[in-house]
This record gives sequence, structure tokens and C-alpha cells, in this order.
Amino acid sequence: MGFDLEEIWRLREEDVFPSFFGQRFRGIFPLQMEMFTQQFGQSEIDPRWLHYGVFEFAPTPSRRSWLYVTSGHSTPWEQSPADYDPDGVSGVGVEFTMAVTEPGDWAIRTLQAMLAFDILLWAGRFPGRDYLGLSDRIPLGGPLNGDPQCVLRNLVMTEAEELPSEFQLPSGKVMLTGFTAITDEELNEAKRYGSPALIDRLREAGVHPVNNPHRPSVI
Repeated sequence: MGFDLEEIWRLREEDVFPSFFGQRFRGIFPLQMEMFTQQFGQSEIDPRWLHYGVFEFAPTPSRRSWLYVTSGHSTPWEQSPADYDPDGVSGVGVEFTMAVTEPGDWAIRTLQAMLAFDILLWAGRFPGRDYLGLSDRIPLGGPLNGDPQCVLRNLVMTEAEELPSEFQLPSGKVMLTGFTAITDEELNEAKRYGSPALIDRLREAGVHPVNNPHRPSVI
């Protein structure tokens, strides 16, 4: 059986995601033009980017957290079906996740922003900057959930934990990564000793990999 781009998309969203994460609580939240133009200052975008989005998954018997997962980065836009390589990577080979203690549109917006930012990095819109990678630290420019009392103002990209680390599509492999929110004090700690050391400390404190927007700093 041959697989075209539409079938790859369907397999990811209708087969792989439900088998990994459970039934969706709400449908996909696609990226909006305004995010690219207003938040990232782009005057022109590729219309395909507006088909990317974020899914929300409710807790399951095996996962206590709410989970947000991107869809679109692993779409093999630039490949013809005849060139699909199951041993290679599908699209750019990654989808992002973020686990949280409570649901909220803020979580959707946060992961949408990370997805849009990385799309622009892959498109070369910020010359000299590479795409997002493990251990990268990203300032949010404000509290994670918009509440002034929230002290989490930055993200660290991590390996997926308590989730599968990757999945397979006919067009190639796809890695799953996570985001952990950190305070400014924790950011400074990561700059001194490295992101992996900070993540180890957050894991020991019980605040990684699931993000609680109400937690205090561990530093």
C-alpha cells in the first residue's frame, strides 16, 4: 500500500496519537496568522504553517497529567511518497509535548508559540540561529500561565519522560521532546551548571516532567 501525505497525517493524528496519549479531550488548535505576524514580526508566512497545531489530551489511567502535543512538524512536506524512508526522519523528525497539572488555554498558547518559533527557525527567518534542540533554554517574556503570581518564566527542552520517546511513520521516525518550565533563578542555575543538571534537580524535587504553574522555585 502506498502512503501519500494525507495518509501520513491521518496515521499520526488518528492512530499514533490516540494509542500513545488517549482520546483527545478537545480537537486541534491550529496556529494562527496573528501569532506569526504579531508575536514574531513576520510579514509573510507559508500557508502550510497554518495546518500545524496543538492537541490537548486528558489524563489517562496510566498518565496523571494533562498533555499537550504538537502536530505538523513531522509532516514530510518536501518529500514525494516515492522518497519516503522509514529509516530516516519524517518532516523535521520531531513533535513537541508539554505535560501540566491542570488544563488551560495558556498551555496551548505556550506550545503553539514554541512550534511557531521552531518553524521559523527551520525556515531560516532568524539568520544565525539554529532550530530548537535538547537542553535549549527559551525565555517566555512573562509568566507561564499569565498569572503575575506565577514564577515560571522560561522553558527548557528535554527528552520526553513518562511518554514514548519516538514513533514511527511510513515516512520516517519522529522523536518526541518535552518542555519544562523554570524560574529565573533556575535559569541562572542552568547557565552555571547546565540544563541536564537542573533537570535532575527538578526531577528529584518532583516538579519535572509535569509542570505545575503554581510551584515555587527550587533554588
